[in-house]
Amino acid sequence: MADGEPTFEDALKQLESAVGTLESGNLPLADALRLFEEGLRASNLCRARLEEAKQRVEVLAAESGNEFRLTDLDAGEEQRAE
Repeated sequence: MADGEPTFEDALKQLESAVGTLESGNLPLADALRLFEEGLRASNLCRARLEEAKQRVEVLAAESGNEFRLTDLDAGEEQRAE
């Protein structure tokens, strides 16, 4: 993670805030679009951080010889750590 880049937790808070404000429906279109863009950036950052964490867990598990399954909660499918 580069210096100055938000942490996962910070990006998640930003995303939650943007969604909450957008859901209120009380914004001018230009402000809503700006918040939507900010939310997308925060969402992409969260997704990238989670993918990095997943890859790190897979590497650590492989290095230690432990076998366990990672579950993809979105798809409901189990994936074996290699």
